Amino acid sequence: MKKETNTTTMLILLGMVFTFLAVVTGNLFEKKLEFEIGNIVSTDFFAPFNLENIKVTEQKRKLAAESVKPIYLIDEQILQNILEDTTILFNYTQELINIKQNQKITVSYPVQKHLGINYDATNINYAQILQQKSNIPLNNSQYDLLLNIPAEARTQIEERIYVLLKEIYSKPLNDTDINNLDINKMVVEIGISPIYQILVADIIEHQLVTNLLLDVEATEELRQIAISQVSPVMVVEGEKIIGKGSKITEEVYLLLVQSGVIGTNDIDTFFPYLGIFIMILIIYVFAISFLKSIRASLNIKNISREEENLLFTLYIIMLIMARLMIELNFILLPFSIGCMIIALLINKEIACFFQFVLIIIYTLMYNADMPSILYHLITGMMSIFIIIKMVERKDMIKVSGLLGIVYASVYISMVFLIDIPLSITIFYNMLIALGIGIFAVILVGGSLPLWESAFKFVTHFQLLELTNPNQPLLKRLLLEATGTYQHSLLVANLAETAADEIGADALLARVGGYYHDIGKLTCSNYFKENQGQRNPHDTLDPRSSANIIISHVTTGVEMSAKYNLPTCIKDMILQHHGSSVMQYFYVKAQNSGNENIKKEDFAYPGPKPKTKEAAIVMLADIIEATTRSMQNKFDLDFTIEDLVRKMVKQQLDSGELSECNLYISDIEKIIQSFTRTLNAMYHERIEYPEKKENK
Repeated sequence: MKKETNTTTMLILLGMVFTFLAVVTGNLFEKKLEFEIGNIVSTDFFAPFNLENIKVTEQKRKLAAESVKPIYLIDEQILQNILEDTTILFNYTQELINIKQNQKITVSYPVQKHLGINYDATNINYAQILQQKSNIPLNNSQYDLLLNIPAEARTQIEERIYVLLKEIYSKPLNDTDINNLDINKMVVEIGISPIYQILVADIIEHQLVTNLLLDVEATEELRQIAISQVSPVMVVEGEKIIGKGSKITEEVYLLLVQSGVIGTNDIDTFFPYLGIFIMILIIYVFAISFLKSIRASLNIKNISREEENLLFTLYIIMLIMARLMIELNFILLPFSIGCMIIALLINKEIACFFQFVLIIIYTLMYNADMPSILYHLITGMMSIFIIIKMVERKDMIKVSGLLGIVYASVYISMVFLIDIPLSITIFYNMLIALGIGIFAVILVGGSLPLWESAFKFVTHFQLLELTNPNQPLLKRLLLEATGTYQHSLLVANLAETAADEIGADALLARVGGYYHDIGKLTCSNYFKENQGQRNPHDTLDPRSSANIIISHVTTGVEMSAKYNLPTCIKDMILQHHGSSVMQYFYVKAQNSGNENIKKEDFAYPGPKPKTKEAAIVMLADIIEATTRSMQNKFDLDFTIEDLVRKMVKQQLDSGELSECNLYISDIEKIIQSFTRTLNAMYHERIEYPEKKENK
């Protein structure tokens, strides 16, 4: 069981891989033209829908952003730094003046360290030291002048410089504003002595810098507002993007990409592939769940290994065929071949679902439109319900013609539906559709023996061949066991009629009836229907007789293998007596006085019938034998229907019908069918023998 599960899982995974490869190499990612900037186009291209001209829109928005004037704030720190530099200049000037006034005194070490000197005051170059300590770049003569200004005048100059600097930096100051300042005039206006006006002007001018600080946040906000007010530049539907013979610019290239004319690298990205994988995973989960529900509704416990292999093989073949024909017209491809084979070899329910799943995959592969999807869905379903009418190979001509007409009719209806003007091309396509319908049936019918042989399937064609009286086993029955042959014919008729009544496989039941007793050929005279006046069992003990009777089941199975009968027929031979007990010989053995009697020694090996058809053959076998043995006894007022009901009830009570999926309603229909058939055969009432109780 575990090995079978692993095999099924492997088939599912392989199917998913093939599906993925088929889809991603199909037309879902539509093949696009490949152009480069600078190429010359050989045809006109028009906008298939409204497009935004991204290039022009971006240029306009860039200009709008650049047109916004920056927002500046006054940097108060600039004034503070300038005032500090001015203070440092005048402080060092005062210190050097103090030293200069005491030239005879040796400068102390702390003062030397502060001023950066290491010699006596008499050898100091004061202007040079002031130049080194000051952050204001004046010349030596100006430093000398500053050192020689009287204290009172110097203090006044320092204060007025502070006032003037504060006035200048009280307003935003950029390079243009600085160039427009008339410092000399301002110095005169604040009352500086003419002797010192140039010095003061130089001190101020050397410290003039812009005091503006860019307000990044406010400026960016204004720029975004300006950008938002620019409307997208649109290319309206139908407007020419580029004319024949024109060179592709960057702007045109982007428009062609947007319109889908030029392919992008979407196929190379991860997400489209992820989307396809998820889609396929969903389809497979749905498919497996649906197949399980079909199995339950049809009372099929498991899909056989042969059915799994067939479904997988056909699925892969149909995918490969679709991929190889990807360049052809999707609407004119014979995609119903696979589902028709499945309908003939498995059943129509699974065939319908198989076609439905394939249509979804084909839609992804071909990027198909709705009319094409409808076309293949309708023709596929019609193909299934038409092909199952082909019960004989001679029906192929009729079925192929009918299916061809269906294909052509559905095609022309799709043409009318989407309002395509009639033309010679439409007429040719209709003829192609007609031919595809005919070709599909011929291909399916011709290849059916290959599928039957490769996957061990039994079709109605094989079963019909087995009903031929010239079949070796049937000939042997006729010649070597005439009674058994007649019994088998009657069982086959009963089984076929009953199976048809409940919707089971009537032909399979009929063939099962023909071959269920072939094991009697090896010792035919030991069975009542073939006996004359002498009964060989009269000279045998009950156990030996039982063994001979039981052996016809195992012998029949061996003969079915020797003559290459289908497995389903072999199963019917094995199951047609189930595990029932031969009451006649069992009771006879009990009455013989032998105490070492085991009931299982008189029971058939089984198993019980597993299918409806096998159960019907079992009931038909029992009821035909019983009615035949009693047809000349009319002592009791007992009808055929009473007999049939009692015999069926015995099988129900003994549990022989517990594994064959027959419903109570089915059993009632079987009883009615048997009764009608037997009444037609005998036309008389018969006696049902009451079983004597063993005491």
